[in-house]
Amino acid sequence: MKAAKKVLIAYATVHGSTTEIAEYMAKLLGEHHFDVTTANVETLESVAGYDAYILGSAIHAGMWLPSMSRFLDRFEDELAKAPVYFFVTCIRVLEPEGEQHVLEHYLHRDTLERIHTRDIAVFAGKLRLDAIDLRDRWTLALRYDGSHAPGTINDDYRDCNIIHDWTARVCSALDKPAS
Repeated sequence: MKAAKKVLIAYATVHGSTTEIAEYMAKLLGEHHFDVTTANVETLESVAGYDAYILGSAIHAGMWLPSMSRFLDRFEDELAKAPVYFFVTCIRVLEPEGEQHVLEHYLHRDTLERIHTRDIAVFAGKLRLDAIDLRDRWTLALRYDGSHAPGTINDDYRDCNIIHDWTARVCSALDKPAS
């Protein structure tokens, strides 16, 4: 019996929504017999020994979190040696054309190309205004175009079906023999 592929799911989070998505993905990959480790990028000392990486970050102020940027700078060479999949969580995905906006404006494409990212996903997150400081509320209000009311603003907008489908696609890609 061959050894299970080792997958690192490394994430950057502020309020925990991205952490919960990473843990959900780990559960799904585990069901497909992958050996999965989840970790906050702020705690990782090494990325050695993994067969693939799934990286995720919340979007704040129009970019992934600074801790993700530092992680990518630190481990870029190592990450580029194995398949990389990247996801972000952003409330803007709820707006019309929001996902496309996130993909076009909130990702540093040069960095993703340097690590040979194979697939990118954008997921809505959880929004609790009472958990966001006033500066972040102001930034959120400025960036939200208001054209589509998300309903009750304090809500969990994550769609488990979308997350499941993307994770299944990643599993399928990782199950294929290396070419």
